[in-house]
Amino acid sequence: MSRRDTDGEGRTPEAAPASKPLAGRTVLVVEDNAEIAFELASILEEAGAAVVGPVASVQGAYDLMADRAIETALLDVTLRNSETAFPLADALAAQRIPFVFISGQSSALMPPRYRDRAFLNKPYHSDEVVELVLASLKSGL
Repeated sequence: MSRRDTDGEGRTPEAAPASKPLAGRTVLVVEDNAEIAFELASILEEAGAAVVGPVASVQGAYDLMADRAIETALLDVTLRNSETAFPLADALAAQRIPFVFISGQSSALMPPRYRDRAFLNKPYHSDEVVELVLASLKSGL
């Protein structure tokens, strides 16, 4: 196979879309732990997503959303200073923007209105992050 038959990184053109399953999708990341936030952003970017954030607070998320449309979000349930992501989740749900909760706590502790939402347990694998984000985009939840 010649260099012209690849996408510049050694992949055939047919293989490129599968390697970037989130290509063209915009994902908000709300996570107060900087190391986790940047890891999530890296996972999403490697999958082709345009990452908005990461931010560590609900207000920071609102500020970013005022300037940038998002298609889905990853929301850490518990943020700094006893803040939770639930007000942001309520706002996203009202706008019919899907989201995935992330937490090191059991999903059984979620408020009843969110028990049917996608939930990613910490620690997680990068493929789980991508799969849940894709599922949220497909379901609209």
